[in-house]
Amino acid sequence: MSERIKKLSDQAHEFALKTINFGENFGDIWIDKLGKLMINDCIKELEISRRCDPYTGNLYDCEYNTCIKEQIEVLKARFGVNK
Repeated sequence: MSERIKKLSDQAHEFALKTINFGENFGDIWIDKLGKLMINDCIKELEISRRCDPYTGNLYDCEYNTCIKEQIEVLKARFGVNK
């Protein structure tokens, strides 16, 4: 298991321990949170890859950035993750 996945798994485990209520399944809470953390991590990487104006550092509208934005929305919708 990669260090990044291990870290996300540990975060999900801590979340599940803190939020579990009587009658809930710990594994369900943990796996749901782990999935959301992993998707959000992927989204963060996509957002970082957007291109900026090389002189000002400002994000600019271009086909590449539009595609990134669309892919982020697809991931959010597909996995039911709101960031």
